Amino acid sequence: MIEQAKRMNYGAILFFGRPEYYPQFGFKEAVFYEISDSEGFNYPAFMAMELKEGYLKDIRGGKYFESDIYNDELNLEAVKAFDREFTNR
Repeated sequence: MIEQAKRMNYGAILFFGRPEYYPQFGFKEAVFYEISDSEGFNYPAFMAMELKEGYLKDIRGGKYFESDIYNDELNLEAVKAFDREFTNR
């Protein structure tokens, strides 16, 4: 994932993952870059990695908003339809 993101010219990766696992790959808690979730909170599982040195330096104080694709309320019917593809076989 990291190498593919670099090839695609992304500057950083942010996600929620296991804080005891991902630092071995170079990830740090997002609070290190002064980035919080959309409500201003931080958690050890909120991880970040710069793919380009200094990429997040001007983001300090920024907030991370997940894509609407992860909003169960907006996508509930689509998820149910997808699940039915596997239960009706």
